[in-house]
Amino acid sequence: MGIPLISGLSKLDAGPRRFLFFIVFNVISWQCIVGPALILFARSLEMQASLIGFLISFMPLSMLLVGLTVPLVNHYGPKRVMFAGWLLRNLLACAVFFIPLATTWGLRYAQYLLVGSVLAFCVLRAMGAGGWLPWLHELVPDVQRGTYFSMEAAVTQLTSVVVALIQAALLFGEVSSWRFLMVYAIGIGAGLVSLVWMALIPGGEAASVPSTHSSYVGYRMAFRDRSFMAFVFTASLGYASLALLLGSSLILFMREILMFQPSVIMAVTAAGALGIFLTIAAWGRFADYAGSGSAMFWSMLGHAACAVACMLLAPTAGYTPPMLWIVFVIASVFNAAYNVAGNRAMLGYVPRDRRVLYTNIWSIGTSMAVALPPIAAGYVIDHLHETGYYACFIATGVLGAACAFLSNRYVCEAVPESTAGNPGPMDSTQRPADASADAAPRLAS
Repeated sequence: MGIPLISGLSKLDAGPRRFLFFIVFNVISWQCIVGPALILFARSLEMQASLIGFLISFMPLSMLLVGLTVPLVNHYGPKRVMFAGWLLRNLLACAVFFIPLATTWGLRYAQYLLVGSVLAFCVLRAMGAGGWLPWLHELVPDVQRGTYFSMEAAVTQLTSVVVALIQAALLFGEVSSWRFLMVYAIGIGAGLVSLVWMALIPGGEAASVPSTHSSYVGYRMAFRDRSFMAFVFTASLGYASLALLLGSSLILFMREILMFQPSVIMAVTAAGALGIFLTIAAWGRFADYAGSGSAMFWSMLGHAACAVACMLLAPTAGYTPPMLWIVFVIASVFNAAYNVAGNRAMLGYVPRDRRVLYTNIWSIGTSMAVALPPIAAGYVIDHLHETGYYACFIATGVLGAACAFLSNRYVCEAVPESTAGNPGPMDSTQRPADASADAAPRLAS
């Protein structure tokens, strides 16, 4: 699978390739600080499921702050805003190293310190993330977007496999806070190294845009774009489904109901990441050929089917452990495929002179969709216990099926900016009612 990865990289310009190298270290940092290991760390401190739900939700909920970054990104440029946010988030995350000291006062203080450090990390990350998508929109030509996002997913998952296996080795056997802190040390170190690569990426400077597009007033015009708002709503249903299964309930199900050791859970996540790496290029080609709407439909329908299969995971059944491995890997593949298709479609809706406003609305809408399900799942599991997990699996299937069928109706392909007179997405008269019938305009998430 290395050859397709290399061939994909060769199709990208120098700027997008450098962004991918930055992403390697960013993924290491992300997975070590706020990845699945965070849930296991919290449980090792005897944190309740409901509080873990809030902990997981910090990352997407904090993205509401992205809406406030419009003047910052337009004045200082995406690169400076992102660099400052990434630097500060890594420095503040170092607070976790005081957890052993806090534990001597009581587990409650250790829990508060973990919550506080994650919250600080998420807030600073959100302030910097306002520059991420506008920078990508500037950096990646429209004809390279499909290739770029499939390569981004491949690089992300290959890195995730390696990180998950390292974490599994570190967490093997009797687990202590010190082992989790070793994972955090790797994440913070990688986060600081990522800043070096970020500095080498071209572009990201402040751009001159009309005053109505560089202030909060511009949101009014963006909210009036009915096609874009329908797309954001549809995509958000899918992200809610993804967050409810792989983002919260299934990890806790493995630990609390099936009694998997942390090292085994990390091995399962590594298998899922490897499955994504082996299939993501094909999903990128499918999205280019059949369109984003069709790719979102099939990937979300497959994810909903995986949620239904989770209903068969009986704790005492001998088939449950191997079946969980299979379901987790397949669900991970559909998860990544949906992300590629969703991001591919999103960039097509974004007008060049309003990219900060549009990408902020996308970030806020999808982040809220990712934030609320873990909170709900935590409360449901706390009150219904084992039954609560199956309630989450049912809700995942319902949300996924709704997103799949709405995707065929509301997700449409945009006219590539290089060939269209209007740099924005199609207007309502240009967009077909059934996006799946639109076979592959070459605007590549």
